[in-house]
Amino acid sequence: MKKRFVSLVLSLLILCCFCLEMPAKAISFTPNFDINSAAGLLINLDTKEVIYQKNADTQYMPGSLVQIMEAVVVLENCKNLGTRITADKALYDKYADNLYPDDVRYADIKDHDVLTVEELLYAMMLTSSVEASVMLANQFGNGSMPAFVDMMNQKARDIGCTQTHFTNVTGLYDSGQKTTANDLARIMEYALSIGKFEQIATAASFKPFSPNLERHDDSWVWTHSNLMALPSSASHVEGVKGVKTANLTAQGRNIITISTRDGSSFMAILLAAPFEDKNGKLQYYHMDDAKALFDWAYAHFNFKTILSDNTELGQITVKNGSNSDYVLVKPISSFGMLWYDLADVNSVTQEIELRKTVSAPVKKGDVLGTVTLKFSGEEITTVDLVATSNVELSKLKYYLALIRYFPKTDWLTRAILFSILLCAIYIALCLYSHIQYLKRRQPVTPVHLKPNSSAVKREARKTEYRNKEP
Repeated sequence: MKKRFVSLVLSLLILCCFCLEMPAKAISFTPNFDINSAAGLLINLDTKEVIYQKNADTQYMPGSLVQIMEAVVVLENCKNLGTRITADKALYDKYADNLYPDDVRYADIKDHDVLTVEELLYAMMLTSSVEASVMLANQFGNGSMPAFVDMMNQKARDIGCTQTHFTNVTGLYDSGQKTTANDLARIMEYALSIGKFEQIATAASFKPFSPNLERHDDSWVWTHSNLMALPSSASHVEGVKGVKTANLTAQGRNIITISTRDGSSFMAILLAAPFEDKNGKLQYYHMDDAKALFDWAYAHFNFKTILSDNTELGQITVKNGSNSDYVLVKPISSFGMLWYDLADVNSVTQEIELRKTVSAPVKKGDVLGTVTLKFSGEEITTVDLVATSNVELSKLKYYLALIRYFPKTDWLTRAILFSILLCAIYIALCLYSHIQYLKRRQPVTPVHLKPNSSAVKREARKTEYRNKEP
């Protein structure tokens, strides 16, 4: 139980780190050509920058690109890639009658063949094998395809895919199965962080090695469907790695592929490329678009500093400073990015927001504002502006300011009301004391002289008696 808890915590930490590293909104540039695909995205994998996008938030059917997410779920739930699974044609024979039979891809896996999870992952990622995809989903969905699809959808939500919904693991036509180029970028970003995924998805070819497969001859090798990644292909492009392709008769061709050249790596995502040209000739426009974008990026993009951290971008008045009445501000750090060499970097505009005034003390590095960089009205990034020096507090100026400021505050009214209240209490106390004093000053008649006392009566009788004597 303790080990499961630790594993869960570690998984959540990895997921949080991944989410934090996701690229923020980026600026994209327009090449001097048009792509044929309906949607496209080009990302630099070193800086995580999007440098080109077209309809990147528009939903399309992913086709067998769904198997990227299937591979992610399998790799995260499989404790041993050597686990063997026996093929059961009842799981995949039904796909032979698919509405679009040309969309179904097979890896020549026979009934009762026993293959490892790793072998099935290669078959699925390289050839879009329908046998491999349903065998893996059945195994890790505990015999339930819908349960496994639910796992895929949950993982998509976990990594921030808000425009993606999966309905099957084969990628075959389903109008309810949708995603976007931006969501696929998130899925790929996550997938590349998982051990073994890149090795499997970018292999040019793979020969299954399970000992029960002797009846297959030596020609039984799975090659990647991305012809640009195959050295033997006429479409081969140096530095391109496979990842995944997909064909949907009802929509077009899709591809996600990676290129590494001259120390830089880019990932292209193309969706819904036409199958044919205007003359009806079969074309691989998805690969043509990917190659064109890669060539454009390598030819025209270089890393350039857009904003230096030594640039002073304004000053702010400092109240009650002992050594200065103002402080200068500069970017907290330099900002650089891949820049298109045909775009004038001087056209980048700066929108600066600063605090009008600050009160001493001010410390070097205190955040006092921001600068937002924009190009052609599109936001590139926002950088904090910080104080370049310390400004100490002058106590004399501080107390004088308090005196000057005091009459303008509510505290003056409160002080006056409080003083009136104190005066009223004092007057009341004085009146009370005076009344008590006057009471103490009044003469007091001795008891023996009071009119009704017995002594007075006796004295009166004596007086009366004396008056009666002759």
